[in-house]
Amino acid sequence: MLQQKVVPGAVISHTTAAALLGIALPWWVDRGIGVLAGVSYEEGGRRTVPSTLPTRSEDSSEVLDAEDLPPAWHRRAESGLPVLRSGPRFGRPPTERHLVTPPLLHCRVDPGNQRAAGPNVVVHRTSPRTRFRVGDIELSHPYIALLEIATLLEHDEIVIAIDSLVSRDPPLRDASLEKIRETAEIFGAVWGARALRDALGDARANTDSPGETRTRLLLQRAGFPEPVLNHPVRDPDTNRLRYLDLAYPELGIALEYDGDYHRLTTEQKRKDQGRLDSLHSVGWNIRMLNAEDIKQPERVLDALHRTFVSVGAPTPPTSNWSGSAGKRLGRSLRPPKSA
Repeated sequence: MLQQKVVPGAVISHTTAAALLGIALPWWVDRGIGVLAGVSYEEGGRRTVPSTLPTRSEDSSEVLDAEDLPPAWHRRAESGLPVLRSGPRFGRPPTERHLVTPPLLHCRVDPGNQRAAGPNVVVHRTSPRTRFRVGDIELSHPYIALLEIATLLEHDEIVIAIDSLVSRDPPLRDASLEKIRETAEIFGAVWGARALRDALGDARANTDSPGETRTRLLLQRAGFPEPVLNHPVRDPDTNRLRYLDLAYPELGIALEYDGDYHRLTTEQKRKDQGRLDSLHSVGWNIRMLNAEDIKQPERVLDALHRTFVSVGAPTPPTSNWSGSAGKRLGRSLRPPKSA
C-alpha cells in the first residue's frame, strides 16, 4: 500500500525493509516495529509482518494502553526471540490486538521528489541505491538496509542486526560478513557506513538469536576468550546432533542463553532439562543465563570464572566485572533514553 498508493515508486527502506527481510531489530525501534518483526511469519511463500500484537494471553480480552506491550510478550521480546527465515518458533500469534499507535514506516525516493506521506511515514530523499525485490515489493538491498538502520541504532543493536543476516538460518542465503564489509567500504563515511564498519568488527556468523550475540559480547568485554558459536555435539541418548550456543570445546564448558520461550510450557522445560542432563553425562559443564544476566552479569561471570578455574584454564580477574565494572558491562534491553 505504501509503495503502490501512498508514495508511488518509493523504495521501502530502513527498519521497514529490515523487518520484511528478516533482519533482527530491537523490540522498541520505530514505535514497536521490532516486536512486529519478531512475530513475522511465512505465509503463501512470503514473509508477513503482522499489523497486530499478541494479547496478554490467549483467553484475555483486556484492552491495554497503546504504548504498553503485554508483559509476557515484553519478556519474550527482551529475551532475544529468534528472528528466523522461517518465522518465529511459535508461528503466527494465536490471538492479536490491533495497534492504536502504528509504527513508523520508512521509504526512500529520488532527491527531487517532494512528496510527503503523513505523520506515520518517514520519506528519505537520497541518491539511488541498490534495490532488492521480494515478490511485488521493492526494498533496499539487505546490505543497504544495514547501512540505513546503522544511522538509527546503537553499536550492539547493529551487531545483532548483522549477525542475524549471517546467522545459522539466514534470511539471505549468500550473505556474508565480507560482502557487507565491501558495501560499507563503498559508502565511505556517508549514511551509517562508519558505524556499520565498527559493528562488523564485533559481528560473527553462525548465531541463532540476539541473546547469543549479547552473551558473546559480554564474555569478550569481561575478558574471557571468544567462544565457538553453535558448537555441534552428539546427544548420547538420542544420537542426534545438538548445538551448544557458546562453547569452549577444549575445556568442555558451554553457555546456553535461555530465552523466555524456553519456559512457556512444562513439556519444553522437560525437554530442555533432559538435553542438559544428557550433555552433562558426557562431561559438558554448561552454564545457563538469561536477559537479566545481560543486565546484571556478575552472577554468571562469577560462575563461569569458577568453572574455568575448576578445569585449570586461565581466566580473567573478577575485578573485570565486580562492583562498578559490572555495571558498566551490563546492557539493558530497554530503549535508550534518546529513542
